[in-house]
Amino acid sequence: MNELKCKKIIDSVYSKIKAHYGISKYQKEFPTIELHYNIYARVTGFPEAEGDCDPDAEYDRHENNIVIYYPKAENKQWILQTLIHEYTHYLQDGEEMQRMYDDEGYEYDTHPFELEAIAAEKDWKLFLK
Repeated sequence: MNELKCKKIIDSVYSKIKAHYGISKYQKEFPTIELHYNIYARVTGFPEAEGDCDPDAEYDRHENNIVIYYPKAENKQWILQTLIHEYTHYLQDGEEMQRMYDDEGYEYDTHPFELEAIAAEKDWKLFLK
């Protein structure tokens, strides 16, 4: 999906997602959303940058923004699920999440915060209207 189409879908649903889930008790503001080609282009500032790590999206707690790598977007459902997933991370306690990775040995596939974000994705149909 191209960047413009992805942005139009996000613009049509993001206010509904914010209204539905509310503001995080760990942040003072709602997160912003950024669209990038890939993580390397975002981090380096070089649009053609490539590498081995290839996430679909991420929530940057320090910048309080949701980053979506728009070439990964398959359709509107994917965008909605991804927004909900990353928004769920915005709502979560980032320090606790990191502690559970560092001290309790959780990995992405078993981490309770990731499982919560994955489960929240089922709400995507709430934002179709």
